[in-house]
Amino acid sequence: MIVLTLGASMLLGGRTRDVLALRRPAGGWRSYANATLLSVLVPVLMGVALLAAMVTASLLGGGESVLQSSLDDFRVLQSFEAQWLLVLVFAPLAEELLFRGFLLSALAPTKLGFWGAALVSTLLWTVPHGYSLPGLAKVFGFGLFLSWLLWRTGSLRLAIFCHALNNAISLLLILAIQRLVDLPAPQ
Repeated sequence: MIVLTLGASMLLGGRTRDVLALRRPAGGWRSYANATLLSVLVPVLMGVALLAAMVTASLLGGGESVLQSSLDDFRVLQSFEAQWLLVLVFAPLAEELLFRGFLLSALAPTKLGFWGAALVSTLLWTVPHGYSLPGLAKVFGFGLFLSWLLWRTGSLRLAIFCHALNNAISLLLILAIQRLVDLPAPQ
């Protein structure tokens, strides 16, 4: 996917680095520091919103299905535990190059505009993740954050970095939860 995305970006003309926004972010190292902080805060806030939705659903009598879908999401994530290189390097690189670097930058100059293109590319990025509806909503929200980050800094490098950071935090949380509740590893 990485090679195909790079090849397709060459067809758009110009330098691949410029087409895919692989330049240094405006703001230099401060952009990385701010993006790191936001990459931790945004998923936490989305998690709090999801937890509030789960509590509300349980108060209204539908909590079991929401809880079950969250457990299903945990099992999906748990299956990636042994694939650190894929989850921390290749997935963020390939997905960001394709969906935000290539697709978003190709759609943004159309009538959709940047935010319409961000919605389309983020939706296409979200669907294959295979989580429950609440899990997909969280992924979609994080994808919009990554699109905003690209728009704000002009650099896909930060989106790749934050995507990898988010995946790392997710995997570390899975390991911590497994040890706390002594869950068996996936087969």
